[in-house]
Amino acid sequence: MFLRTISSSKKQGIYRFLGILTSTLASLIWLGTIVALFALWGGEDDFTRYEYDDGEVPYISNVGARHKTVFVVGTSFTAVFFILTLIFTKLCFDAETRRRLKRGVSMTSIIFGIFAGISLVLLSVFDSVDHSTIHFVFTGLFTAFTLLSAIFSTIYRFSRNEINLAVYIRVLFISIVIPLAVCFVVFSLIKRPTDQTQLLSVAASFEWTIAILFVVYLILFALDLILSV
Repeated sequence: MFLRTISSSKKQGIYRFLGILTSTLASLIWLGTIVALFALWGGEDDFTRYEYDDGEVPYISNVGARHKTVFVVGTSFTAVFFILTLIFTKLCFDAETRRRLKRGVSMTSIIFGIFAGISLVLLSVFDSVDHSTIHFVFTGLFTAFTLLSAIFSTIYRFSRNEINLAVYIRVLFISIVIPLAVCFVVFSLIKRPTDQTQLLSVAASFEWTIAILFVVYLILFALDLILSV
């Protein structure tokens, strides 16, 4: 009711502020989750190998499985603020968009983003120790849905001819994460003797890298909203 009494420009300003706020919170929470898991592995667990065939660098999933509360709480809050960011960003950018095709592209990006957020939570609930198959299915879905959301979001911004630094960085994000994700899968699945764990360390390094890049992706929404003023 309150929003109906204010002008469209003020509504857009409110949505912009909320989008910047939720984007910043999502990125900080996810960064805090990664740092906390790394600190727990190095501090409390003394850089241990959780499995007999683990590499020197463990999968972030394996660390999260041992410290499940931190992992689930971190992914849940990240997912909530990520989804809110998508909604507020759409409300801000779609205020002046009337074409159904462009609105459809924008909505498709949000739908994929919501699926990515749900997958992020579920991959932490179904951990890599007790539910390894389900966990890796949701890990793959999270990566795929995030990339699809980013791709449609980028298409939408280009369709409106509203291109700024954040949009270019998002394109770079997509270009980097796709080969990293492929390398992660390949190095994880390559057959090897059980006493040779170097490939798993490389695969785990790819996973940590993708997780860190997701921090950058989350904060890009705030940057995009700021630059589009």
